Amino acid sequence: MSTETLPPVRVWDWSVRLFHWSMPVLLALLWYYAGEDMDKHMLFAQLLLGLLLYRVIWGFVGTPYARFNHFLYHPRHVLAYVRASLRPQKPVYLSHNPLGGVMVLVLLGGLLLQGGTGLFATDDIFYTGPLYDYVTGDTAEQMTRWHKRWFYWGLLALVGLHVLAVLLYRLRGENLVGPMITGRKQAPADRVADHLRHEARFPWVRFVLTAGVAWGAVTALFQL
Repeated sequence: MSTETLPPVRVWDWSVRLFHWSMPVLLALLWYYAGEDMDKHMLFAQLLLGLLLYRVIWGFVGTPYARFNHFLYHPRHVLAYVRASLRPQKPVYLSHNPLGGVMVLVLLGGLLLQGGTGLFATDDIFYTGPLYDYVTGDTAEQMTRWHKRWFYWGLLALVGLHVLAVLLYRLRGENLVGPMITGRKQAPADRVADHLRHEARFPWVRFVLTAGVAWGAVTALFQL
């Protein structure tokens, strides 16, 4: 018995895809230059925080599938999805499924923690974060420890969990990587749980305003 498949649906706009693939690149560059070339480390940290702030704002004003109110669900809904996902014909979400929404929230929180602690950190030689002078020496020392340890024990664990989840979904027949490259996703019509009407055109005005606010705020922060 054949199942009707929806035509490819435009899910992820180009800015969300750029944000997604920029994260592993920037994290790798930040790790590589930490302690080696702090000028570049600080530059990439500024880029990372700017993109994070952009994604947070875009989660409220961006394209339909990118908005938090679309893929962040009540805990009861998350538990219901976990039970349903154990069945062979599990529901399919074009955007993040309820568990994926939780993972997005955790990853964004983890990245913000990494970047936020770095604002107060110091290498004890030449470089300090832009907010270093606004806290006590003991606080800055604690932030520096968190900044270094969280990257290895927290952030990398979250990234590994994310990759594992993507692989498990691929084994169950759902490709999550392809849509994050092309922006479009196909799914069985009778199992789609979150089909939305997409905007006919990319909202350039909202994009420019969001990018301007994010970059302006981070630039001002690093000039303190």
